[in-house]
Amino acid sequence: MKTKLQDDLKAAMKSGDKLRLMTVRGILAEVTRLEKDVRREANEADVIQIIKRERARRDEALEFARKGNRADLVEQYEGEAKILDGYLPAVIGADEVRAFVAARIADGVTQIGPLMKALRDRFGAALDGKMASEIVKSALGAK
Repeated sequence: MKTKLQDDLKAAMKSGDKLRLMTVRGILAEVTRLEKDVRREANEADVIQIIKRERARRDEALEFARKGNRADLVEQYEGEAKILDGYLPAVIGADEVRAFVAARIADGVTQIGPLMKALRDRFGAALDGKMASEIVKSALGAK
């Protein structure tokens, strides 16, 4: 994943795509920061977590830009979000998560922590944590 980002950075430099260049450069800076902090090479899961975090930051910034009626920033953040989405794996659907949660509850798991861990172990980076948390809470609350 890191090499793909580096290749995309070079391609963006050559093509003059400033938005992609800025976005990918930001991701690679975060990856480098992580590698210095943990003193090891970042694996694919680490890089995906960084991209998810950057995507969440764009969502928050987009919300503030809309409230401030800043059309220029809205356009920029939406473009960056699209670029980031291109690097993220496809998100698992809510129906699949509900079915997995229902199966775990039927097996006797009745606490949020173990259910969330099982979901992360099963779906990995493709899991939307916020959606999964809401599904688990509603499933346990309905029980």
